[in-house]
Amino acid sequence: MNDETGSHVEGNVHTNGGDFVGRDQNINIHLNLHPKESQPVYLLPPKPGLVIGREQDLAELKKRLGMTGDEQPGTSIQVLTAMRGWPGVGKTTLASLLAHDPQTRQAFPDGILWTSLGPDLNASPLPKLAEWGRALGSQSLAEARNPEEAQRILGGLLRERSMLLLIDDVWQAHQARPFLAGGVHCATLLTTRQSDIASQLTATPEQVFFLPVLSDEKALELLAQLAPAVVREFPALALTLVQALEGLPLAIQVAGRLLQAEISRGFGVEKLIQVIQTGAALLQANAPSDRADLVNQTTPTVAALLLTSLEHLDEFTRECYAYLGVFAPKPATFDIEAMQFVWDVNDLQPVVATLVDRGLLEYLPDLKRYQMHALLVMLAKTLLTEE
Repeated sequence: MNDETGSHVEGNVHTNGGDFVGRDQNINIHLNLHPKESQPVYLLPPKPGLVIGREQDLAELKKRLGMTGDEQPGTSIQVLTAMRGWPGVGKTTLASLLAHDPQTRQAFPDGILWTSLGPDLNASPLPKLAEWGRALGSQSLAEARNPEEAQRILGGLLRERSMLLLIDDVWQAHQARPFLAGGVHCATLLTTRQSDIASQLTATPEQVFFLPVLSDEKALELLAQLAPAVVREFPALALTLVQALEGLPLAIQVAGRLLQAEISRGFGVEKLIQVIQTGAALLQANAPSDRADLVNQTTPTVAALLLTSLEHLDEFTRECYAYLGVFAPKPATFDIEAMQFVWDVNDLQPVVATLVDRGLLEYLPDLKRYQMHALLVMLAKTLLTEE
């Protein structure tokens, strides 16, 4: 910190009219206490840890956001991309990787603003909008009476700036809309696990980027980073495991941690690999550290993370989801007739639509079938057992 000139601050800080007022463990803020037109503002997510196999996806995001490498300051891009994918596929991780990429700073010379909205459907976006306002050196957003007014104010603050806006973990379209206020020199990336949210917040399907799971090769590479001895000594079993987990980074990271702990104690891992593949050990394990709740100093289990997608389902739809646990993964694909048989309902279209919108099912148009990720099948099985 250069506290003699007041020209630059790095760390976890908030400012209010140029004064240091507190810390927030969830975000890293790099901003000017006395901002000037030429100085960038950075409100960033935590830097991601281990990231494997996302080079091509990162390049695709950069392309979508106008970061082709030959853009000039002041170029009109006005780009919006909605990134969606399975729960645990790494949407937040990739967005964070983009935020900390040096090329991103070059492409957006006025800085980067980030926020994470989360699954609280009743939360007002105004406090987070006020946070953006303070980062931009203005108290006016904190005084906005409603989201519409805040959006107008934010639009004025961003009008002449070239910035990247990152809106992470969107669950309600109305909560995200006030943040979509970038000027002609700004680009916006939002992340969501819900296909209906992505559709509501974009103008065309081309603006939606579906983040895929990792290939077998990259999934095995990730597991090798986390549990090298396991992959080295049991290569066939390791490959079978990542295939059973269908390349989901969240599942692989948790499995790798469990296996590394087991082998470091001198125990065999063959039985544990079988247990992980059934889902019980995986769902009960704690999520990776970057999913920790820093405010409450807790780390949710994998099951708790996945259950957030079910919180706002009605009882009947939740029951229908649980009954999908009867399908075998690797991968779990089925058609309308199969769901009709399992659910025994006359009109299943509303239920299917809800599950697809929530990111719990994915329609495969080429096959004319629906797919559910192995980890979500495991979760459904636990709900079926409970019921």
